[in-house]
Amino acid sequence: MNLSPSRRRLLGASVLPAALSLAGCGPFRRSGGAPEEPVTADGPGDVDRPISPDRCLSREEAEQRSRPGPPEHEDVGPQNEALPGEHLSVHGLALFSDGGRIAANQTSDALMLGESDTFGTTVWSTSDGSILERFDNGLIGAVTADRRGRLAIGGATTVELRLADGTLSRALTGGEEPFGPRIGHLVSDVAFTADGSQLAVLGADGRVMVWTVGEDTCEIAHELATDLTSVRGLSISPIDDTLAVCGEGGPVELWDPVGGERTGSVEGVPGTPAGLAHAEDGTLIICTDGEQAIHVFSSAGALTTGPELAASGPYWVAAGGHGRVAVAARGDSRVVVWDRESDETTELPPVQGSVGTMVWSPDGGTLYAVSTSQGVIAWSGSGDWHAFETP
Repeated sequence: MNLSPSRRRLLGASVLPAALSLAGCGPFRRSGGAPEEPVTADGPGDVDRPISPDRCLSREEAEQRSRPGPPEHEDVGPQNEALPGEHLSVHGLALFSDGGRIAANQTSDALMLGESDTFGTTVWSTSDGSILERFDNGLIGAVTADRRGRLAIGGATTVELRLADGTLSRALTGGEEPFGPRIGHLVSDVAFTADGSQLAVLGADGRVMVWTVGEDTCEIAHELATDLTSVRGLSISPIDDTLAVCGEGGPVELWDPVGGERTGSVEGVPGTPAGLAHAEDGTLIICTDGEQAIHVFSSAGALTTGPELAASGPYWVAAGGHGRVAVAARGDSRVVVWDRESDETTELPPVQGSVGTMVWSPDGGTLYAVSTSQGVIAWSGSGDWHAFETP
């Protein structure tokens, strides 16, 4: 990779405030301020986080679970007060392997305002942006899809497993799912291994569990004994299944999700890892706070540094085909695309509201993202963002 003599600063210096402490590789901060106070299902303050899923429900048991419902009017607090124009959770966006469908999680705002009868996971067609299916499962955490089209959908204490046709197959649970569009602690990352047999789950309590989720098996294989003081993000290589985790208190750690053993770490990265993603060739993209920049860690172990980042982290990061990398500071409306092959950068048109999780199309030609106010949006290489049907 050819780097220009002087690294460019990407993303504006200011970051829009967010409504809650967003999970990432580092705490979310208002510009120049202290970390945001968590908002949970019990309101702001020191409360117990929802626990990570620790048991697997069969299909029959999972189907008996009911979607969390809104509280009585007199019990409505800041954690579940509805906001007009807030459509999707920033945490979840998953593109199916064929590129024809994409899934994200609708918040309960529209339900609370009487504008919708459902909330939870929605599936769209990427060809025309129309809604294909709604699951009404009340889950607003992270989402991922494996190569067979199975979905893993996170909430606060729950991860649903659904087949490619949308059928509920199992549920991983740590207790009753709370209600509220602004729950401060959620299942903030989920990732399948290449063959779909293992699922890494970063729970609301910060623990990383690796589950075996085969056709006949559904059980915890390992809990990672990380040296980090708090784990805030994870990614699995599509080439060799290396599991990378980042957070506070140390470098990016590399793990074998099958054996549950730590295989190494990414040393020598300046700053604090504040966002990461794997490219299709196994390259690990790491965005750092403090000394704000994009770093590239190759599958051969070589570390290089790309352009600087002007906005502070944590970051949403998406790595696509042909060396394209998209980065957005969490809570911000701006997305920057870096082409690793040409070393060129492009700042995309501002997103309405704030941008959330992003993912590239299989050919690297289209970038999909979550916008809190627009819903699922797409950028196809030029011009403005195109908004999908609003759930």
